[in-house]
Amino acid sequence: MNAAFIHLDLSQAAQYAVDATLLPSLIETFATSLSKERLAIQTLLPGEDGEAIRMNLHSLKGFVPIFCEPMLAQEVIQLEALGRKESLQSLRPRLVKLLDMLMVLEHDVQLWRERYDRDPHDPNLFPST
Repeated sequence: MNAAFIHLDLSQAAQYAVDATLLPSLIETFATSLSKERLAIQTLLPGEDGEAIRMNLHSLKGFVPIFCEPMLAQEVIQLEALGRKESLQSLRPRLVKLLDMLMVLEHDVQLWRERYDRDPHDPNLFPST
C-alpha cells in the first residue's frame, strides 16, 4: 500500500468496507481488538497458560488477515494451529517475535489514523481496488 507501513495492508479491508468512507471505522475497531489481544498475549506469555494464549491467537486469526500483510497473517495462523499440539515453552520464541510484529502493526495503524486525521482524502491511505 505505502512504504511507510511495514505490516499494515488494507487491500482486504477495503473489500469489507464496501466503500472508502467505512474504512476508518473498520480500522478503529481493528485497532481496539489488536491492542486487546496483543496485551493479553504479552501478559500471559511469562506464565504457563498456553490455552489462553491460543485463544487470543484464535481471535487474532479472525481479523488480522484482513488488515495486515500475508506473512504476519500466516504466522498468526500457524502459531494458533501449533498451540493445539505443541507446548507453550516450544512456541515462546516465536510468540515473542510475533508480539514484536504486532507492536509494529499497531504503530502502522496509529500512523494511518494520524495521517487520516490530517487529510481524510489522501489517496495513499486507501488501497486501490
